[in-house]
Amino acid sequence: MQTVTSLQPYVKDDFIPLPKQPPNRPHEELKLDLKDLACPFCGAHLAIYYYTHVRTLVTLPTDVALVVVHRTCTNEECLACVAEHDFYNTSLDLYALPNRPLALDVILLIGHLTQQREHSLTEQEVVDYLWREHGIQTTQPRVNEYKHLAIALGEAILSTNAAKIKADLDKLPVRVYSIDGLSSNRSRTLFVIRDLFSGAVLGLALLDQHDANTIHAFLEKVFLAFGKPNFLVGDGETGVYGAACQFYPEIPYQYCQRHFLDNLGSALMGDLHEALKNTSTERTCSSTFARRGAN
Repeated sequence: MQTVTSLQPYVKDDFIPLPKQPPNRPHEELKLDLKDLACPFCGAHLAIYYYTHVRTLVTLPTDVALVVVHRTCTNEECLACVAEHDFYNTSLDLYALPNRPLALDVILLIGHLTQQREHSLTEQEVVDYLWREHGIQTTQPRVNEYKHLAIALGEAILSTNAAKIKADLDKLPVRVYSIDGLSSNRSRTLFVIRDLFSGAVLGLALLDQHDANTIHAFLEKVFLAFGKPNFLVGDGETGVYGAACQFYPEIPYQYCQRHFLDNLGSALMGDLHEALKNTSTERTCSSTFARRGAN
């Protein structure tokens, strides 16, 4: 057994972590071609028509320099050939938007970071997070633009799955809807309505006004689509509370306990509370996308 005269070498006396180095991003040059080279109309061979210019596509793990192959039917009597219709691999549309360098996985991550129910990030915090965790460089105005795209995608998913979501809600013994103002861009706030039991998102709206009438219009749209809740839960937003009391006095309304404790922590602990929240946010984001990757 070793004899020592101090334990100092065995303990940590520096609690300030070193700045995290952004991960190195691999670079791939890819040519996206069709899997099936037979014309879907006549079965003739699809010859190369042209190559697109190289476009940059930034996914979460990789920077891709992408060229897309467009092909055309070689059968001059085929309707596709007569109409000069060209074919390309439509999987491109599943992962990329026209004239946007960030792929859909990054866009949805931005939406998640700005819309998550707990510890939503500001746009500048998202910029910092993408650089620190994924080595992706972007700007606050770009994040604002992609946040809007993520909201639009969310609304499209909602409209597509509205019937199934309502059918699942109808099976619940009780409905408890929460409404949160999750992130602000100057005077605009993103409001999200969820059912607390199923976790389903029922409505998204980026609102310029936060008064009771504006919140009521948003609530009414969701209630008409999915039914009224038995209970409402919200934060300390005066417009949310005003809309609940003025237009839905029959629905019990409760101030969200998490928001209450969050506000209490800020008042009592100040900067320490903010540091704890930031640490929790990083762990939440990391664990969320680790689970998604595993699935």
